Amino acid sequence: MAMETAYLSSSEAFYPSTVDGDTIAHKKAILQSCSNSARGSLRDPSGLTSDSLSPPLLFYLKDHGRCTNRLAAHRALILVGLWGQAPDNMLLLRRCVESLQILHENPNQFGLATLLEIWQSRIRPVFQSLMFGFGIADELSEEVFSPLIEDKVWLSEYTIHARTILGMILECSSGNLSQYISDEDTFSNKSEMWPPLRECPILSALASKLRPIKSSSIMLHHIVAFTFEMTHDIDSIASAVPSFNMLFSVGSLFSEMPPIPKESIEQRRLIDQAIVDRAKKSSSNPVIDNFDCIKDVDLVGKAFGLDPKYTRTRYLVEIIRLGKDASINDLLGGSSTALMKPLFIEELVKILCARLDGIISSLKRTKQYRGVVSRLDAETSTWMKEQAERFTSQDDDYTPVSLITTHSLILRLRSMTENDTFSDQINSLCLISEMLLKAVREQEQQRVMDI
Repeated sequence: MAMETAYLSSSEAFYPSTVDGDTIAHKKAILQSCSNSARGSLRDPSGLTSDSLSPPLLFYLKDHGRCTNRLAAHRALILVGLWGQAPDNMLLLRRCVESLQILHENPNQFGLATLLEIWQSRIRPVFQSLMFGFGIADELSEEVFSPLIEDKVWLSEYTIHARTILGMILECSSGNLSQYISDEDTFSNKSEMWPPLRECPILSALASKLRPIKSSSIMLHHIVAFTFEMTHDIDSIASAVPSFNMLFSVGSLFSEMPPIPKESIEQRRLIDQAIVDRAKKSSSNPVIDNFDCIKDVDLVGKAFGLDPKYTRTRYLVEIIRLGKDASINDLLGGSSTALMKPLFIEELVKILCARLDGIISSLKRTKQYRGVVSRLDAETSTWMKEQAERFTSQDDDYTPVSLITTHSLILRLRSMTENDTFSDQINSLCLISEMLLKAVREQEQQRVMDI
């Protein structure tokens, strides 16, 4: 792709079909590019982009460089073929998926055909062996792939790419491919091209084999790939998807699948696992101001019959439970209508109780704060401690945060619970956090004055 960008902007590139381009020096340059092709390779293309003495032949065919879809399709097919020979080299598969993204952005028949070919011939057999064992997929060598599947890093990247490819097939197959512009349509006068643009036998053969993809099947494959990427729990996935055993065969994408039962306990547990995983992977520094980061979780949740409000509520709760409040400040301000409010408040009350109880336990160790702690409302303190103990006993990943952050969250929650059934509890927590915060600030001021 860097090479294509280079020859579209390079002063060395020329059009052999023009008078200016048809010179002896240019003919020599083209011949030299052919004879020196060994200087760069598909596995290591660095020699093709920086060495002006031996750019590839395509460097001089500027018009053809505008056929980005055709070039991307061929590049993806070549790269996935090389990956099949060296499956431990995930860079090849990564570059293949990058090329497929170009086809996905402007889909057409041979783009969908390329996606299907790569899925059917290279990606699907690995997933089938992963789900059901090596005895089913004859295309794979157990000796080669078994150690790779045991490698968590390799498996994690492979499942991401597999799910990405399925997502592209899902979107391309659900659209009207005839509405998109083909490479040929980007040229006002194709007769001036040299060599002339011809039909590609490889892509035409793939397009001629296209079969209608069943929406029920591609959706189910995508759901299973996504839930496996998030949980790696094959038994739970099989329980949540009764038609699981019908998936990942040679013809499964082209066969209707029975509808998925809705809102089972196993499905909800899988979604909860996926949300926890996504929250853990999100950074606490960037601001999260919308729910696009979990739109794939939303999609799978809808297929399981879950309200999108549930997935969004659980996601915000997990972010807060992990102490990443700062990243969702803006989102919290305008998302109350997108949440299951009672569930959100109930879960946050538990987290706030655990935070305040931990802060009080810490302050008790310092002599200056013991008097403040002793003046806290006894009934509220007892209730808060019970809630905290119940919450922390079930949560190994709970993250303590500062008193200021906790108080800020309580104030925001109080604004959401005015005249609500939870308002008394939130007001009680707010009073405790205000007392503690005031005592800490007074102590800090006294310390400064003493200095």
